[in-house]
Amino acid sequence: MTSELALAFDVGGTTIKGELVDRSGAVAHAASAPTPPGREARAAVAALGRELLARAGTRTIVGAGVVVPGIVDADAGIASYSANIGWRDLELVDHLETTWSLPVRIGNDVASGGVAEHRAAAHDGIEDLVFVPIGTGIAAAVVSGGHLLRGHRGETAEIGHLAVRPGVRCGCGGDGCLEAVASASAIVRRYTALTNRAVDGAGAVAARLGNDEAARTVWTEAVEALADALTAVSLLVSPERVVIGGGLSDAGALLLDPLRTALGERARVVTAPAVTAAVHGRRAGVVGAGLLAFDGWAVEA
Repeated sequence: MTSELALAFDVGGTTIKGELVDRSGAVAHAASAPTPPGREARAAVAALGRELLARAGTRTIVGAGVVVPGIVDADAGIASYSANIGWRDLELVDHLETTWSLPVRIGNDVASGGVAEHRAAAHDGIEDLVFVPIGTGIAAAVVSGGHLLRGHRGETAEIGHLAVRPGVRCGCGGDGCLEAVASASAIVRRYTALTNRAVDGAGAVAARLGNDEAARTVWTEAVEALADALTAVSLLVSPERVVIGGGLSDAGALLLDPLRTALGERARVVTAPAVTAAVHGRRAGVVGAGLLAFDGWAVEA
């Protein structure tokens, strides 16, 4: 492990994950905390960062990378909007730099996971992939020709709001959004509505696939909707690989095998992409945050 470390944070809708990492991604120290609502999240990140820095001892901390959901104005150092956490125009960089006495870079959490997964896939010669974390919501980061594709304000691909199932209302106010059918939270809601039985997460629904017809119905609906959305993405950017991350990726073959089949059935014009689970699992965002601190995602810019 090298002497230089970076502070890396992934601020999720439920949990803040923080790590001190070296350039190889090895973790020296890690900590987490629940994500408070709204602007209180900034204070929670600052406090967790101070806790981690106190563990660094004499090792050099080169900077910090902080990735957050929603719209990010990285140049201004502002988290512009997050529906899941409930902030708007939250200044991050100046506050955290003052608190930690470190240079701080910020970025989008899905883009961060996409960069981390591309760096891992590049060892296999993969230059075109789509990273799709599935949890409370669904989004995507598109890497094409080795470069992270970003919108004019740095947005990632909000595929969770592609209309795939008209008649299903989404929290965004739209009709038929993928996120309202295939996210982990949507799977739980749908199963509970069908059975009137509460379950502790989408993983519990997956665990019942062998002997529960309602679980199989909900799971199939989610996989088919996800395949429809990813087929549309494939027609636009033709990725070689789709990488599934987020909490739902813990289902492993129960999700990946039927998704591969469904994508293959829909392939008419372009070749169906390979489908894999994220190399970094739920850590993809925080791994990318460490890379952001060390090199600013320079290769992907």
